[in-house]
Amino acid sequence: MIPIARADLRRMLRRRGLILTGLLAPTVVALAIVVILAVLHITNPAEHPVAGGEDLLLLASFVTTIAVIFGTVIGAMFGAEDVANGTLRYLLLTGCSRLRLFFVRVPLVALVAIIVALPALLIMIIGAYVLPHEGVPSPTASDVGRQVLALLVNVGVFSLIAYGIGVAIRSTGGAIAVALGLNLVGLNLVSSLTLLVPAADPWLLSPAIGRITDGGESSILVALLATVLWVGAFLALGLARALRTEA
Repeated sequence: MIPIARADLRRMLRRRGLILTGLLAPTVVALAIVVILAVLHITNPAEHPVAGGEDLLLLASFVTTIAVIFGTVIGAMFGAEDVANGTLRYLLLTGCSRLRLFFVRVPLVALVAIIVALPALLIMIIGAYVLPHEGVPSPTASDVGRQVLALLVNVGVFSLIAYGIGVAIRSTGGAIAVALGLNLVGLNLVSSLTLLVPAADPWLLSPAIGRITDGGESSILVALLATVLWVGAFLALGLARALRTEA
C-alpha cells in the first residue's frame, strides 16, 4: 500500500501546472492583502493606523475560500483524470485493485490540496504579527489555531467531495464544473433547509463545518459525524462508479 501511495503522490506532484496554480493563486491573494494594507498604513497612517493584528488575521477566511476553490479543482481533476486520459487500464495492469487505487488516493488528494494552500495562510499569520497594529491585539495562539483548523477542514472536506464527484463523472471539465457549483453554491443552498426543519441544522454540512472550526452550541460529535457522513456519501458515489467503470 505504501509503495502505491508514494508512486501516486509522485504522479500527482508531476502535474506542475495544476500544483503551481493551486499554490500561487491563494499566495498571491494573501500577498496582495498584506502589501495593500502595509502601503495604506505607510502612506496614510492617520486614516489607516492598523495594518496587522487580529484585523488582518480575520481576512484569512477569504484566503481559505480561494484555497477551497483550487482544492476543489485538484480533487475533481485527480478523481476524473484516469478515465479521462485513458490510463486506468495501465494502472490495473500493475495488479492493484480498483478498490485499493480509490482509497489510496483519498488521503493523498486531501494532503496535496492542503499543502498547496498552507503558504498563503502562513503569509497572513506572519503579516498579522509583523505589520503595525498599535491599539489592536496581536493574534493569540487560539486565533491562529482556529484559522489553521478552518483551512484544514474546509480544504480537506471539499477536495474529497470533489474527488468523489470526479470519479463518478469521469470527465475532467464536467467534474470541475459540478464540484465547484456544488461546493460553492449547492451545499450552502442545502443549508436553507433549516428554515423548514430547524432540527436538521446540526446535520447539514456547512453548519457542521462551522461548529468544528468556530465552535457553537450544538454537539461537536454530531458535527464531526455529519461531516464524515457528507464526505462519505460523495466518496461512496465515486467508489460505486469506479468499481463499474470499464478500463
